[in-house]
Amino acid sequence: MPARNYTTVCPQRPSTLLPNLAQLNDRVKRRLPRPNPQTRPPEYYQNLIDQHNQTTVKRNYADTTYDNLQGIIDQFSRFCANLPKIPKNQDWHTVIRNCSKGTSIAFFIHICEVDRVKKRSSVHQYYLQLKMLLNRETGRHMDTNDAKELLAYIYGPLTTDFNLDITVKEKPVLGVDDLLLLLNYHWARGTSTYPTERQRVQIALILLLLFATGCRPAELVDAKRKRRTAGLDKYKTCADDVNDEGLDDSEVGADADFGVDSEGDHDSAVADLGSEIGDDNDPDADCAMSDAQTEVRQFDALCYEDVVLLVVRNPVTGERDVLAMEVKLAHHKGLREDRSHWFPRSKLELTDFRSTIFFFTEVDDPIFCPITHLVSLAIADEAFGAPSLTTVERVFEHKQEKLKTPIFRRDERTVDGVITSPTLALTYSQFRNSLNRLGLAAGFLETLSSYCFRRGTANVVDHNATNAVRDQVMRHNPNSAVYNGAYINERVPFDVLSAVLERPSADGILRMLTHMSLMRDPRALVHVPDDVLAALPPDPDIVALEQQREELKAGAYRIHGTEIEAEVRRLTAEISSAQSRRRNIISKEYRADYFRRRPIEDIGKQNSGHQEEEYIKPVVEHQIPERTQLAEFLCSHIAGITPQEIVKRRIHSAGLMLTLCHCREVPRRYRLRFTLPQPPLIKEESPDLEPFEPFPLLLAKTQCPICIGDESKSYQERMSCFCRVSKMRDHVDRIHLRGVVPEEPFSCRHPVCKSQTPKLVLKDLQAFKNHVQTIHGVSLRP
Repeated sequence: MPARNYTTVCPQRPSTLLPNLAQLNDRVKRRLPRPNPQTRPPEYYQNLIDQHNQTTVKRNYADTTYDNLQGIIDQFSRFCANLPKIPKNQDWHTVIRNCSKGTSIAFFIHICEVDRVKKRSSVHQYYLQLKMLLNRETGRHMDTNDAKELLAYIYGPLTTDFNLDITVKEKPVLGVDDLLLLLNYHWARGTSTYPTERQRVQIALILLLLFATGCRPAELVDAKRKRRTAGLDKYKTCADDVNDEGLDDSEVGADADFGVDSEGDHDSAVADLGSEIGDDNDPDADCAMSDAQTEVRQFDALCYEDVVLLVVRNPVTGERDVLAMEVKLAHHKGLREDRSHWFPRSKLELTDFRSTIFFFTEVDDPIFCPITHLVSLAIADEAFGAPSLTTVERVFEHKQEKLKTPIFRRDERTVDGVITSPTLALTYSQFRNSLNRLGLAAGFLETLSSYCFRRGTANVVDHNATNAVRDQVMRHNPNSAVYNGAYINERVPFDVLSAVLERPSADGILRMLTHMSLMRDPRALVHVPDDVLAALPPDPDIVALEQQREELKAGAYRIHGTEIEAEVRRLTAEISSAQSRRRNIISKEYRADYFRRRPIEDIGKQNSGHQEEEYIKPVVEHQIPERTQLAEFLCSHIAGITPQEIVKRRIHSAGLMLTLCHCREVPRRYRLRFTLPQPPLIKEESPDLEPFEPFPLLLAKTQCPICIGDESKSYQERMSCFCRVSKMRDHVDRIHLRGVVPEEPFSCRHPVCKSQTPKLVLKDLQAFKNHVQTIHGVSLRP
């Protein structure tokens, strides 16, 4: 038999870069079996048994629940301070442990009188919080008969005696037409300014994700509150923690529209133990590849590691590949909540927190395309791993160091001005304020909140998908009634009259009538006119506080360093808070009165023969040319274009967004008048004529020496001058030099000094001021 020749087949190695060996080794160690633990003596386990038999495992509430408990503790402590029978060496703990029906009723009367609670639903929330506090302090339920009598008292005599409001707040539902209207106002017609224009791109993407996923804002931005646990021990109570039946964290109020749903849904999932848990003997069962990251995630907001961009082969032969995006939302409501109080109905049920993954494809209209917005932000952050991906034409994987970076980030102030923070996530309060301003500018009657988007998504999905898909999208318990109780549109989206009369229904008109933009009026004023404010009588409480402050100052202007400084500053802060609260109430009532009066006035004019007033859209001029181009590009719909032209439009809009991310618009109240020198009509050939310098080395005395180097501003803003030298000095001290350490090195921001090699850096702040005075001709305060 002839000999056979065996050839070793060497597979070709893929042409990729070498992996990160340290990270690879980290992952390998995580997946290896754990070493055998040290053998414990029998006494060790007996001590554990004795120790835990004498203690109770305390329930770990969610952070929001601790905040609510601390709030009810503060109110109950103020109530206890008015009780005559409490010894001085005892506190609210003694009262709550011996809390009776009469004590609870007296407490509710106290909060209605002192805290001026005006809605019955608010009192009901205090009732639930009081039950939770009693349960936490005593380890027992409130007596069933006492609880029933308390509810009867709240819904009966208490409502009547204090004339509590029993109306239910309307829950508007937002539709795609409303979304298009908001985006048009956001890009083109809005006059609000942001600290950086990157915020404008971020807010637009958040609106699209809210509407496309139905998520809560806490899944996209940082919605953590400042902790208030001064009087509440987080892990320690004086008795067993037995949860009140039927009471969960969602029943404790003050969660409305804060990423924690106030409509009372309790998010958990029912899973099958056999299909989900897997094999316990598998060493890889509890370790995913993404778990081996050494860097700790700082925020629960959406980060770059939660987003994957994919190129999918087009099923249509000959067509271009499709760019898709995968967004994983893992930080649902209740993710960090202790569910020890939830008892499964069978051994095959458990509480499960699955991530919800949404897929997006390219949208022909760039104003509705989340991929276009995200690509612009990622390129602005230099988040792509490939060095060549610096333009919008090339896109894919994110850098390893950017994976934990939040996509939506807040702004922070530096010496050079306002910049986008490299690490800090956008806070919910900043997003909420931007959303409120957008709703007011667009002329909506109801307050625009993130839950308007969530309700709109829920109603659309419920109409087009099964209940299981709807619950998955909304992150609700399967087969729960949360949607019907809290999210369903109050305006019935069905033509009942046409159905009973057996005639064709007007679906188009009905669809328009069910959206929140039905009563929209762009003529509604955002701010109350000055003459209306002047005509209103002054608030007696504010007048009393101002008189008290004037009597304390006794005509003195400067109070710094005096004995009355602390009290005067306290009164000033209290006056400012009262004035702000009064202005907000006046604005809301004036706007609501306008929407009540306007239809009546229009009908009166029509009946009297007057011509209807024509609404003229205000002309909005933007400072930044890229925003003007982007607004015209996004807000114009072009039909009948080829797929190649659609791709070009998408690339062009992403490029404009990328440019806009590096710009900054100055608020109108800070804009300074400046006129560029006009070029001569006749060209002068004089040899003595010096060439024009865009940034002269010698500046005007009223010119800011730091703003001139801010490249995010326009040329006009960089060369602007203040009206007086003192105003310029105040601007430099308050805006640029606040928080600067005088002994640390400080660099000159002038373009000429920045262009030097090496860069001009002065030894301290005083050296910088001397340099600015001698070289640039600007005198700053010493």
